[in-house]
Amino acid sequence: MALKDIRTHELVRKAIHMSSSAIPLMYWYLFDRDPMLKIVIIMASGFLLAEYLRFQSPGVKQLFTAIFGPALRPHEYQKLTGATYVFTGAVLSIFLFPEEVAVPALLILSFSDTSAALIGIPFGRHPFFAKSMEGSTAFFIVTLIILWLFYPERYISNIGIAGLLTVAEALPAKIDDNFMIPMVAGILLMLVHVL
Repeated sequence: MALKDIRTHELVRKAIHMSSSAIPLMYWYLFDRDPMLKIVIIMASGFLLAEYLRFQSPGVKQLFTAIFGPALRPHEYQKLTGATYVFTGAVLSIFLFPEEVAVPALLILSFSDTSAALIGIPFGRHPFFAKSMEGSTAFFIVTLIILWLFYPERYISNIGIAGLLTVAEALPAKIDDNFMIPMVAGILLMLVHVL
């Protein structure tokens, strides 16, 4: 795939990815925990059902690919898509963590991960684990901004959490980033700012 095609593909993918910020924003501004949990459970169930059907039916797979193909990465044709991991991660985040932890954890997934890809793919020149230093720097800065908005007095711990999350995102892992990032963010925020 040419670099221009990769950039276009990632722009489509990350535009969808950033739309997932609606989940934490709705949770913060519109809904209490229980109704929000019901909403994300319904959405996650819908995605899991679609995934199951596409693996079972060639016709559904063809339709699924026609609709979502421009946003899929090669491995997602045979495995669960990133969107499914986003919604399952949102379910667990809202279920396991208090609102002041789940919301920034999910915003980090939406904005920090997106900025890492949008900077790292076209401009990444220096390796940093499995990613690039340029993309990881973008991830760190955006994460730090999000943490500062929620925990403005915690300068040192915010830097530490942002640094740990940046390394976690850059490490090669078998767990999808869309699931791993909010889980690790939530655990770190619980340990440092809540417990």
